[in-house]
Amino acid sequence: MLQTPKVTCVWQAEARLGEGVVWIEQEQALYWVDILKESLHRYHPASGEQQSWSQKPMISAILPTLIPGDSTTFVATYANGVKLLRDDKSTLLLDPEPTLKENRLNDAWVSPNGDLWLGSMDCQITKASGQFYRLSPNLELNTLDEKYWVTNGPTFCEKQGYGYFVDTENFLIKRGKLSEDGNIKELQDWLHIDRSFGNPDGITLDAEQHIWVAHFNGAKLSRYTPQGELERQIAIPALNVTKCAFGGPNLSTLYVVSAREGMSEQQLCDYPLSGGVFAIELNDIKGLATPAFTIKEYPAASE
Repeated sequence: MLQTPKVTCVWQAEARLGEGVVWIEQEQALYWVDILKESLHRYHPASGEQQSWSQKPMISAILPTLIPGDSTTFVATYANGVKLLRDDKSTLLLDPEPTLKENRLNDAWVSPNGDLWLGSMDCQITKASGQFYRLSPNLELNTLDEKYWVTNGPTFCEKQGYGYFVDTENFLIKRGKLSEDGNIKELQDWLHIDRSFGNPDGITLDAEQHIWVAHFNGAKLSRYTPQGELERQIAIPALNVTKCAFGGPNLSTLYVVSAREGMSEQQLCDYPLSGGVFAIELNDIKGLATPAFTIKEYPAASE
């Protein structure tokens, strides 16, 4: 079951907590973040160019928007809220948890109707204070009721009409029905991850509606069918695999980010590339284009 395709380290970044990897088609470039180093990174495969910018406090996810301009405008999650980001200048949209100072935002994705879904978590993972939120382009905020130790995902399958949400600490992926208004109904336990695989972290969907799961403390990726059956696994030469995203001109390259935070000296010796960015060429599978948050202009300045 464990596959051995060629896995290439394209950036030996030594990230403390690499996350938020996305492919920006118009730039033919990969963006990702290092949450604990508070930095944003860009990799351009055709030229090999690597760029990095400081982004405080603790940028955790980044996605494109529909705001026009010469350069891409992103929506990004930080420890202190959701912001628009362009050319290293940020504009705060809102902070969903202004009173929870021990929390930070974590993973995020865009649903088929253009809403931004994001999750939060306790920074020290000492309590279940995290939640999933839905932010509309008109900045209306809604939340799912349940609390989590660590939220990850989410991702969405428009064809099947489902949203998937990761409960990392409980080795569980939940699934709910997408309603016409963009909300999630009937959120239920969908897939219990074998604990020997490592904690489920970030997830992504491919063109065949299969779910790819990154395994923290597992050194692997798993691919599950829409029915929740394990289809394949790919070994990654990094212990803490955090998220993957399809990219490249044909969306047939799977890019993978990882982390080295909390690893012992022996683990770093066994997995010296931990914290790196990896590329896997998949001849039989393609991904989906990165969705954009459908906000189309910067919000008006408050009086």
